[in-house]
Formats: sequence, C-alpha cells, structure tokens
Amino acid sequence: MAALCQECPEWNQPLHPDLPYRSGEVIWACRHEAARTVGDVLARRTRALILDARASTEAAPRVAAMLAAELNRQPAWLDNQLAEFRKLAAGYLPAM
Repeated sequence: MAALCQECPEWNQPLHPDLPYRSGEVIWACRHEAARTVGDVLARRTRALILDARASTEAAPRVAAMLAAELNRQPAWLDNQLAEFRKLAAGYLPAM
C-alpha cells in the first residue's frame, strides 16, 4: 500500500472520515484483488458497508469514480454502479 500511495498522494487520504480505510485501498482492490464494482470494494474487500452504511454510501461516488478511471469505464457504468450500491446499502441502513 505504501508504494501504491506514492503513485498518487491523494490515495493516502482517508476514503471517508468515518471509515478506517485509505483511498488507495480502492486501487489496491482493483489491481490485486480483482474488485470490479463499488459493492466489491465497499462490501467485500474493505467491509466498510458493514462498519458504517451511511459513510459507505457517502464514499460510493468517490469509489465509483476511482474504479471507473482505473478500469476505463464510461459514465453510464459509473451511474449504474452507484444505483446498484445504493440498493445494496439500503438493506444495511436502519429503518426510519
């Protein structure tokens, strides 16, 4: 992770203030763990969704943008990923 974060200093920043993960973990998961979706990163690779569903939902646009750039995806892919993740995250949010 340290070497990866030297590629881009922004990747050493927290993914979200309420989560214990760095942005570079998104890139790591994509490059080394075959993560291909926002759900892959936030639910399975980092477990952020389980720790804090609200913070994960707030971090999702950043994760989607990072994955889209890394995987050369189109804007429609990004929009679809966000919609899919919001559906998934809704099941982890307390009923209001």
